[in-house]
Amino acid sequence: MSTIKSSSEDLTLNADGSNEVKFQINAVEKASISSAGAFTATTIDATKLTGEKRNYIIDGDFSQFPEGTGATSDSGYTSALFQSSHTTAGTITTERSTDVPTVAQSNHTSSYSKLSKCTGTDVSIAAGDTISYRYYMTGSDFAHLHQQQVTLSFWHKTAAANSGDTYAVTFMNGSFNRSYIHEYTSTSSWQQETVTLTLDTSGTWLFTEADVGLRIIFTYMSGTNYQGTADAWSGNLHYATSNTSNFMDNTSNEVYLSQVGLYLGSTAPTFSSPPIATVKDQVAYYVQRYGGTVSNHDICSGMAENGTGAYGLLKFPKVMRATPTMTRFDATCLQAHQGVGVDNATAITFGNISKQGARILVTVSSGLAGDGGVILRTVDSGDWVQADARH
Repeated sequence: MSTIKSSSEDLTLNADGSNEVKFQINAVEKASISSAGAFTATTIDATKLTGEKRNYIIDGDFSQFPEGTGATSDSGYTSALFQSSHTTAGTITTERSTDVPTVAQSNHTSSYSKLSKCTGTDVSIAAGDTISYRYYMTGSDFAHLHQQQVTLSFWHKTAAANSGDTYAVTFMNGSFNRSYIHEYTSTSSWQQETVTLTLDTSGTWLFTEADVGLRIIFTYMSGTNYQGTADAWSGNLHYATSNTSNFMDNTSNEVYLSQVGLYLGSTAPTFSSPPIATVKDQVAYYVQRYGGTVSNHDICSGMAENGTGAYGLLKFPKVMRATPTMTRFDATCLQAHQGVGVDNATAITFGNISKQGARILVTVSSGLAGDGGVILRTVDSGDWVQADARH
């Protein structure tokens, strides 16, 4: 074996004993030159190269639950970037679970999964009923995948009561008029599901930061209005097929979701998650919550305008995807702390909202010294202020 130095790279030449020399360039193309001078080249499958493939799902390991980890029955975001959508006569809750695939199963250690439970049955599904969990990919991320082959991988399991049920995962555009449904069967043991497809070449797809480029929708029940054909692109709003089971038929039913990854190409690597600091930074681009853990949590500093009004300037630690929607636990969850005095809010509003920060305006009954500095802080441990720039 010998090595030739070139101006661009090192070429390793291996004599194989048959008057033919083989070498590899940039670990991408394998070429050979025969003794007759003939040159041939073959492309190596990029999925076989070493190195970590990008996972286009942010926090597919379900580590971040800014709205809380306990069971909630509301439609809305459950984990940081997976949104729950329910239309049913029954009731369903979603929460964080510590039941996860073992390292022996998935070659990855997860701390949490997402758990959904049927808590009130709906045995007669209306045509417009659905239960789904949705991940929204912003258009600028989706632009890297458009019209290309991708592979989705995820781990799932059920309770014994609904073992063997058929569910669906759907790929859908931002306009809700192009969809591709994949069916899968779930059992009471953790198992991996992968689906490889070429993303749609028809319809309207969006590529800006403000838009939804791709929706990935996990569906556990669907009425006939939203049923389509499996493994084919459709120009309709379809979440599932007629084979999709009714998750709402038994209050013992449970379904778990873990280790979700979307990758460019025909294969999915072993799931991995970035360092937790990276994940938190990625999530903070979409949603930031302040407080919610201890009482008297300092939110920001500011100024008293008069005896009954004060404001604080909340600067976001990370510039957000879009101008966020500002919300708070309730109208009295903050207090203005000034010197040794503490005045609880009677009203809380927001102003000057941008991607960089917001002004919090607090009204109290009395007691503030005008033009004096204040600290705005929570009252109880469950109080919070949130900036939400999710789709």
